Amino acid sequence: MRFGGVDERIGELAAQANPAPPLPVRQQEVAMNRQQRYFRIPFIRPGDQYKDPQGKKKGWWYAHFDGPWIARQMELHPDKQPILLVAGKDDMEMCELSLEETGLTRKRGAEILGRQYEEIWERCGGVQYLRSAIESKQARPTYATAMLQSLLK
Repeated sequence: MRFGGVDERIGELAAQANPAPPLPVRQQEVAMNRQQRYFRIPFIRPGDQYKDPQGKKKGWWYAHFDGPWIARQMELHPDKQPILLVAGKDDMEMCELSLEETGLTRKRGAEILGRQYEEIWERCGGVQYLRSAIESKQARPTYATAMLQSLLK
């Protein structure tokens, strides 16, 4: 019992040295870090660059960023099946850069609406792909996984 006052005083000193930030600032940081952004970038495979001067072999790279990190990614090639990737399951094949590092936010015309992304994602079988990754516990918790899980309930 003799040390009770000492322990309380140490706790007070620690709290003074490391004050918790006000709650509204912390909530604002979380909201800012979890902003949902969607992008679409055209690309031409290096081997097709000079074979097709009209650009008919152009593909599209789609990305959904959940805060600063990618949550879902798609590659649409003209002559191939779509490539779908989700965070957690496909990390080794996905973009490893943060949103800021990609420069996508500064690329004119790259950002698209969420509903545009979702339309392509659904058309390409993304809902089933993500559901499978969730059920096998391979998908990392993201905004997309939370939205799908809420729809399934």
